Amino acid sequence: MTLYEYRALDELEQTEALWEHGVHIGEREEGEYKVVLYQIFEFYIEVFYHIEHNVIHRYKAFSNTELLDAYLDKYNLKDLGL
Repeated sequence: MTLYEYRALDELEQTEALWEHGVHIGEREEGEYKVVLYQIFEFYIEVFYHIEHNVIHRYKAFSNTELLDAYLDKYNLKDLGL
């Protein structure tokens, strides 16, 4: 499945594809949201959970790897042997 095929799915189908094929990559906080990053096929999806209300606010699907930079500060590359 491509990013464009994923975006053409309805919300329920997108959610099912994410839970069936998504691999948890990392997470971060952004304001009042916990943002959880998944890789699915050859693209990424961020799931924005509202921290206080404990509900999913939105999904953001993308393939631009520059958007992954927000997660790099969570990892010490020396600990990874890099």
